Amino acid sequence: RDFARALGKFETHKTFLENDHYILTWAIGHLLTPYDPEDYDSGLKKWKLETLPIWIEDFQYKSIPSTSSQLKAVLFLLKRKDIEKVIVATDAGREGELIARLILNEVKLKVPKFRFFTSEALTTEVISRELKSVKPLSAFDRLYHAGLLRQKLDWLMGMNLTRAATLKLGDLFSIGRVQTAVLSLIVRRHLERENFKAEDYYELVIDVHRPKPFKMFWFHPKAKETPRRLSSPDIFEKLVIGLKREKNLVIDSLDREEKTQRPWGIYSLTDLQRKANILYGFSASKTLSLAQDLYEKDKCLSYPRTDSKFLGKSSFGLVKDLLVTFQKSYPEYFQKFDPKLVHPNHKAVFNDEKLTDHHGLIPLKPYKGSKESDHGKIYHLVLKELIANFSLTHIYKETKIVATHELTKSFYEAKGIEVLEIGYKYLENKNLSLEMSNVESMLPLLTEKQNLEFLSSQIENKKTSPPAEYTEASLLYDMTNPSRLVDEADMKRIFRGEIGLGTQATRANIIETLIKRGYIRREKKSLVAMPKGIELIMTMSKMQFSRDITSVKQTAKMELALEEIAHNDQAHSLVDESLSRLKQQLFSSLDEWKAIATITPKNEDGSDFKSKKPFKRKGITGSGESLGTCPLCKQGLVKEFPKSYSCERWKEGCSFSVWKTMSSRKITEANVKKLISKGKTEEIKGFKSKGGKQFSAKLILGKEGKVEFEFNA
Repeated sequence: RDFARALGKFETHKTFLENDHYILTWAIGHLLTPYDPEDYDSGLKKWKLETLPIWIEDFQYKSIPSTSSQLKAVLFLLKRKDIEKVIVATDAGREGELIARLILNEVKLKVPKFRFFTSEALTTEVISRELKSVKPLSAFDRLYHAGLLRQKLDWLMGMNLTRAATLKLGDLFSIGRVQTAVLSLIVRRHLERENFKAEDYYELVIDVHRPKPFKMFWFHPKAKETPRRLSSPDIFEKLVIGLKREKNLVIDSLDREEKTQRPWGIYSLTDLQRKANILYGFSASKTLSLAQDLYEKDKCLSYPRTDSKFLGKSSFGLVKDLLVTFQKSYPEYFQKFDPKLVHPNHKAVFNDEKLTDHHGLIPLKPYKGSKESDHGKIYHLVLKELIANFSLTHIYKETKIVATHELTKSFYEAKGIEVLEIGYKYLENKNLSLEMSNVESMLPLLTEKQNLEFLSSQIENKKTSPPAEYTEASLLYDMTNPSRLVDEADMKRIFRGEIGLGTQATRANIIETLIKRGYIRREKKSLVAMPKGIELIMTMSKMQFSRDITSVKQTAKMELALEEIAHNDQAHSLVDESLSRLKQQLFSSLDEWKAIATITPKNEDGSDFKSKKPFKRKGITGSGESLGTCPLCKQGLVKEFPKSYSCERWKEGCSFSVWKTMSSRKITEANVKKLISKGKTEEIKGFKSKGGKQFSAKLILGKEGKVEFEFNA
């Protein structure tokens, strides 16, 4: 659509647009997917340890059923005899390159091929400029090789280790290059909490006076960690006696420092997901879905699957016009607006060097829906973040006081903040009014060497706390910025760059996949490890080579190799090196899996699982009887597995599943058939809440095939 607006009038067809000079057509994500193992060799359809490892050198591809018609249309257009040249204009990154190259590999083209490559907003000016400077497609082979290697790494690791773990552990256990490293973070946090032993500690808080009462805290000036804490109250009790005997303290130092804060960049997708999770409890998946709606349906938000926080300088004119529009529509957001910041050299927003596959998230026009709706909440977060970058600086004065007590030779501190100019932070909290500018500090006006009078004291007994459970916000932070999770200096440098776990487009899906696989569950805002997830990580942690697959560091090294290939014209040799390393690790890991004992699948009550019709191999392929066509992918059949009724196309990524036991109530085949055919069941009695209370409910198919409870009014 952007290209059509820039290149004149077009005649619209179902699968393409055309005028006298151009044909515009599109992919819908990936139009081709790698063969399954059984496509290479029918003997690989049945899962057996003796057929592992599966190692494919030359990948072959097939169409994806749901988008096969678009693939046929694109290939037909490419074969037209009136085509003089082909310009690839997919996303400016390795995945966009891979999508296009796999399609082009399906046809033999003799015409020249070029690459349109930009991460800037696709304005008419940008499209016209960049079309004049397209480069030969071969100049971007490095991106293609990086994308292809990423796909091969994921396929080879997933196909081999998923089969090995499933065959050995007696239930479906999927393993993925990024997925398993993320699961490891959650499991290790769970184990830290489970093994945590709280310890008592004590703090001394005193009330002093001059010219009005305020609190100060004892601290040890040489302690680097927890300087306010002691493990015993004995010393504090002696200090209090001394404070009561000699009530004067003297201000030893008083530091006042004026500080400023400014926003740096607009939202990337992960930043938006974290903020929405903190403020509204939205899952990463829900935030992405809402942002996608605002982009596709309401057309008031830019492309959301972006890891950039910046715009290109060429977007300045667009932003300038948008600010004029938004000032008329949302004047309440412009009370701290600073017009002097609206210029193309404002690097906090316009930074060509920081662009990635896409530019950062911006609103494109006012949103007509309710501000309080879920869509409205996401839209207004993005809108306010843009305006914040063109608003006044937040200025505050920070005061730190240190006082000494001569008799006891003890030290006390207090800190206070005085807001001088609220600036852009006015937009962060609706309760933060403009009157907060120039508010009185929490500390009175004081001077060095001034005496303070001791009034009273409290020795506070506290306990150390375990690390918090992961929320989606904190997990997304660690996936984006994992430098604190590694020790080596070189790894920290890697992680402080552009390397993280997963991409903006995949992180939400990784979390949802872990939930659907039964590895973790949501508890309010927290993500909690389940026994199945713990079992997988603990099993892999005992094996030398498999342990690396659970490691954040190893995942980052693989991601770093992909980045090096994407920016190196000698990509071929680096690809061979990476595949060789993977082959060595994968084969060694498979040897480890083959060496461990095989577990027989169990029912919920712990008894050996027996299906009505024997599973081909310990619950892997599902029992023979179909319960109906999968309501999610509309292609596979729903069959019985050891602990669930699931789509047989789970290997292809379909996540539809109904647990055999829900809230302590067994779900029957008849229930599942009704759910699939009608979208809901009759009312089922006998469910139990976590508190042990019985309840009745219908099962219904919710969004994305999720099975939910429906209660009668």
